[in-house]
Amino acid sequence: MLDGFRKHSNSIIVKALLFLLIASFAAWGVGDMLRPATTSSSVGTVGGVEVSAQEVFNDFQREMNRMRQLTGGQIDGQLSLVIGNSVVDRAINRTLLEVNADEMDIAVSDELVAQSIKETEMFQDNGQFNRQRFEQVLFSNQLTEGQFIELVRGDLQREQLVSALVNGSVMPISAVKDLYKHRQEKRSADFVQITTANVGDVAAATDEEVRKYYDDNIDKFMAPEYRSVSLLHIQPSDVAKTIEVPLEKLEDAFTARQAEFKKPGRRTVEQMVFATEEEAQAAVDAIASGKSFADVANETLGLEADSLVLGDVTKEELPEELREDVFALAKDGVSAPIQSLLGWHIVRVTEVVAEQNPSFDEVKDQLREGVAMEMASDELFAISNDVEDALGGGATIEEAAKASGFELKRLSAVDRQGLDTEGTQTEIASNTEILNEIFTAELNAEPTMKDDGFGGYFMVRVDGVTASQARDFDKVKSVAAEMLEQEKKQTLAQEKADALLAAVQEGKTLQAAAQESGFTVESQEGFTRFDAPLPQSVVGKLFTAKVDEAVNGAASDGYVVAVLTNVQAIEGADDENAINAMRRQLQESVTGDLQGQFVNALRDRYTVSIDRNLVNSLFVQEQQ
Repeated sequence: MLDGFRKHSNSIIVKALLFLLIASFAAWGVGDMLRPATTSSSVGTVGGVEVSAQEVFNDFQREMNRMRQLTGGQIDGQLSLVIGNSVVDRAINRTLLEVNADEMDIAVSDELVAQSIKETEMFQDNGQFNRQRFEQVLFSNQLTEGQFIELVRGDLQREQLVSALVNGSVMPISAVKDLYKHRQEKRSADFVQITTANVGDVAAATDEEVRKYYDDNIDKFMAPEYRSVSLLHIQPSDVAKTIEVPLEKLEDAFTARQAEFKKPGRRTVEQMVFATEEEAQAAVDAIASGKSFADVANETLGLEADSLVLGDVTKEELPEELREDVFALAKDGVSAPIQSLLGWHIVRVTEVVAEQNPSFDEVKDQLREGVAMEMASDELFAISNDVEDALGGGATIEEAAKASGFELKRLSAVDRQGLDTEGTQTEIASNTEILNEIFTAELNAEPTMKDDGFGGYFMVRVDGVTASQARDFDKVKSVAAEMLEQEKKQTLAQEKADALLAAVQEGKTLQAAAQESGFTVESQEGFTRFDAPLPQSVVGKLFTAKVDEAVNGAASDGYVVAVLTNVQAIEGADDENAINAMRRQLQESVTGDLQGQFVNALRDRYTVSIDRNLVNSLFVQEQQ
C-alpha cells in the first residue's frame, strides 16, 4: 500500500508515512492481536516514557503472520528474534519522535486529519474523495477507519517535527536522467550459446590425468576441520518444564492477562457515507420503505455490494463515533445517520458474535506455560551461576552438568557450519554463538557458561580437533574425473567461441558462421542491463558495443557469442514520466536517510533503555 501512496499522492500524509512506516502500517503497533505472555507493561523506556509491551507484541504478531504467509510455514527461533528486535527498534524510533514532538507541544486538529485523508490522491476519483477506494485500501491492510485516523494524526504530528529537515533536499534532474538511462536503456542482440552440453565430446581422462588433476587442485578436495565437543546447553523451554508454578502466580497472570483470553463481541458491518445528514436520512427512509441496503447504496452513491463491507470488527476497532450505535444494533439492523470526521454514516449489521470470557480453569494450562517461561529466565540465570560456581570449585564439565540436572551432550564431529562428517546439520547448526565458541576454544580448555543469544546459556569443552585434510583420492576419484571432463569441455567451448567470434569479425554473419559450426542462433529483443538472459560478461560488452559489433564472454557452463542488433533510445513522454517518478522515489530515499539520521540524533539526546531479557522472553515464547 505504501508504494501506492508514494506513486499517487503528494499530500502531507504521504510525506509523513515515508519514515518508520516503510515496512507497514504495523510499525505503529495497531491491531487487535493476542497480548504478550508477560505481566510487564513495557519493553523499555525513551526519555522516561514507556514503550508498551502490548503494542510491541501486537506489531510482532502482525509481522510474524505476514512472514508465515510469505514462507508458507513455521519460523525458527532465530528468525523470530530478528523480527522481534526489528519491531522493538521501530517502536523505539516512533517513541523518540513522539517524545520530541510532545516536548515541542506539537498538536494536530481533527479538521487537519480529515483534510489530509480526503486530499490523498490514492483515495480520490476525478479529484474527489472516493469512499469505496478508501475502504478497499483499509480492508486490504487489515485496518479499521478509527485506526487509520489515529495513524494519520500521529504521522502529521511527526511530519511537522521532521519537515524542516527534508524540505530543502533536492535530487538533481541530471543525475536522475543518467541513472534512468543506465537502468532502462534497452538493447537487442542475436547470440549463440556454446555450452558444455552442446560443445561435443572430449577424450575420456586417463587415471593418470585424473590423479594429476586431483594433485594440482588439492584445495578443491579438502575436508573441513572437525571438532568433537562436550556441550551443556540449557534453554528457557528446558527450565520451564521443571518449574512448578504456584497457584497464586497463575491467578495473578490470569488477572493481568484476562484481556488476552476475553474475546470481545464482534459485528460484521456494512456502511454508506454521505456528505450531508439530509442525504443520509433520505437513504435511511428509502431502506425503511422496503429497499435493500445494497440497492440504496447503488442508487445514491453508485457503489456495488462488495464496496459496502467494512468488515468483521470489534467495538474498539470502529471509529469512536460509531461504536455505541453499531453494537446496539441487532442482526440486520440499520442505524440512523451517524456523524464522524469523514461524513454521515449509515451502518447495517449483518452478523453478530457475542463476547466470550473464559474462566480461570479453562485457561489454566495455557497460563502455566507462559508463566513458567517467565520464571525460567530468572531460574536459568541462577542455574548458570551454580554451574560457574561448580566449575570454579574444581568440578569437571561432566560433574557440573550432572549437578545442574541437565544433559551433557557429545558431538563426535562438527564443522564451522554445524555439519557432521556426512554433511548433515547438527542440532547447533543454527546457533552461531555456540559454533563460534567451539572454533575459538582451545583443546581441553576449562569451559565457562555463556549466553546463546536466544535467552539460554551454554558451555563447551573441545575434546578433539581433526585438522582440515585432503579427502582420500579413491573416495573422490569419480568426482575428480567429472570435474576434469567439465573443465576440458569448458576449454573446448572457449576455443569454439573464439573461432566463431573471429569468423564474424572477418565479415561472416553470425547466422552463417554458427551454421558452419553446428550451432543455433537465438535472438533477444529489448533487454536492459539487469534482465538480459545472458551472462554479465557478455551484457557488459553489449552495452558498450556499436550496432553489428560482435562480442563474446564466459557463462557458467560454457561461452556466449553475441552481435548487437539494435539500441532503443531513451526519449518520449513515457520516459519523461518514468524519470519524474524515479526522481520522486530517489527523493523519498534521501528523505528517509535524513530522517534516519535525525532519529539517531534523538537517541543521543534521550536516554533509551531496553529490557532485553523481557524482549527475548516475549519473542521466544511465541515459538513455544
